Amino acid sequence: MLSKNRFTSVTKKKTFSGVFLSVLFVLTLLLILFNKTDYYIANKLKHVGVDIISPITKIISAPVTIVTNIGLRLNNIRYLEGENLKLKQEIIRLKKWQTLAIKNTRENRVFKRLLNSTSNEIEVIKTASVINQTINLYVNAITINAGLEHKVKEDLAVINERGLVGKTVTSSNQKSKVLLINDQTSSVPVKNLSDKSYSIVRGTANGKYLISAFIKDETLPKVGDLLVTSGNAKIFPRDILVGKVILVREDDYLAIPYVDFNNLGYVQVIKSK
Repeated sequence: MLSKNRFTSVTKKKTFSGVFLSVLFVLTLLLILFNKTDYYIANKLKHVGVDIISPITKIISAPVTIVTNIGLRLNNIRYLEGENLKLKQEIIRLKKWQTLAIKNTRENRVFKRLLNSTSNEIEVIKTASVINQTINLYVNAITINAGLEHKVKEDLAVINERGLVGKTVTSSNQKSKVLLINDQTSSVPVKNLSDKSYSIVRGTANGKYLISAFIKDETLPKVGDLLVTSGNAKIFPRDILVGKVILVREDDYLAIPYVDFNNLGYVQVIKSK
């Protein structure tokens, strides 16, 4: 009886061991299969996730990218605006220098002509600039920046590089008023270079021409004759260019001044030596 019980116990143990090993084998196999399956599923989920999430990420990041690009473009625009402003300022500065250079060139040219127009018989008292000009029906005059402190007084001749401008009529310490030869009240003794005849000219009402007020011996000039100062009056030195005859009538003639009274910049106050 005891032996039978032992045999039964041993048989049960062997059966349990076999079942346990079988179960363990099956579990091991299942674990191996699950591990491989889990890797496959995880890898599949990874690819699916990339395929799904990647477009979504692009859509979500698109506004950020757009805003970033807009910011970069705005910065570029600001930079270009700053550069354009600098260029504009540089252009303005260069234009100022160009204007100054042109002005200096013109002034040097005028001064050179003034020096060349001055003869040995003329003493230059002062070279001055025109600071004001009055042109109307009542008076044709200019104001220059030279006066008593510069030895400029009344009744002195005034010329520029083209010819006779006028004479001083009033002077203060720093300024003088010059009556132009195209004023109706002016009176300039002139000589015709072609025949040495003498006459006196004054300005016309419109200030564009010179008209004869007196003709000595009634000797009329010819169209195209040149008129210069005769030197008969002590105010104007002789042989200063005054004008050119353009019209001869029965009792008088018209001449056009050589001086451009609309563009007076620099003049010289002179007197005979």
